[in-house]
Amino acid sequence: MTMPIRIDIDAAIERIGAARRIVITTHARADGDAIGCVAGMRRVLRQQGKSAEAYVHEPVPERYAFLTAADPLSVWRPAAAAGVLASCDLLLVLDTCAAVQLGDIADAIRAAAADKLAIDHHVTRDDIVAAAWVDTSAGACAQLVLRLCDRAGWHVDADTATLLFAGLATDTGWFRFSNADSAAFEDAARLISAGARPSALYEALFLQEILPRVRLMGEVMRSFELRADGRVAVVRVTREMLARCGATREMTEDIINEPMRVASVVACVMLTEPDGDAPVRASFRSKRDLDVARLAARWGGGGHSRAAGAKIVGPFVAVAEDVAAALVDSLEPAAAASPPGGGSGSG
Repeated sequence: MTMPIRIDIDAAIERIGAARRIVITTHARADGDAIGCVAGMRRVLRQQGKSAEAYVHEPVPERYAFLTAADPLSVWRPAAAAGVLASCDLLLVLDTCAAVQLGDIADAIRAAAADKLAIDHHVTRDDIVAAAWVDTSAGACAQLVLRLCDRAGWHVDADTATLLFAGLATDTGWFRFSNADSAAFEDAARLISAGARPSALYEALFLQEILPRVRLMGEVMRSFELRADGRVAVVRVTREMLARCGATREMTEDIINEPMRVASVVACVMLTEPDGDAPVRASFRSKRDLDVARLAARWGGGGHSRAAGAKIVGPFVAVAEDVAAALVDSLEPAAAASPPGGGSGSG
């Protein structure tokens, strides 16, 4: 296994500048940051006269559909992935450098002859690309795309600023998570100056919930379990819950943050029951003390210290109990005495 070489921003710009035909992609179950980055980067590169195509693994969730309505993103078809990759000079992977997050096209990416570059702010890195520009201090990948544009002298227009602001805002929980540092606010100001409209984006992103998702949130708030003297919240999203609410698994995004509202809760895990023999999806959040990326790595997952995830093969009930017990065991005793502060990051 050959891990990607670590490069700096100037080397990343050089690799992008040398390519004429670029394919851009991101992780499966793309969130606001991934979608904003992919769509924003495609827009910027096309303005530089390059051929740029953007691919996601599933249709864009309804919550983010307004961001790409005017210029939809393509959806990967695994059987056609090799052909798509053979047609480009550079594959640009945004907001991940983990093979497990690239689903059914991971093997095609590994086999592709094109240059492969990742731009990411997560800790986990695999041999899926040749080179990676990584800054784990960034609260969102959208910040890295913005800095890349500014460093290269590529214009960020109002539409691009809107896409990147959406990515930054969603990955920082509308600037309330611990990853919303001074740099995040400085970059937000830069994007507002470029034309992003925060009030309109907030309404579009957070005040347009559909009834099945609201019902699912109610199910979660009614049924989550507290352990370790109230310091750990365990959420199980079952097939039955989804069916009762008329909801889909895509509607679970951010629901893990709801039990974190409880004052005593320091960490939370949400376990989503799959269909058939698919892996159980485990999502972790912590307010402080616990590095959940390290915990997720036990099952081949990863992410940020305050927000991470993993996919785990096994019976749902058994996996859920094992993961919940592991979270309790991993919680440092200092968590009970630590002062409140920070918030759960988003990954």
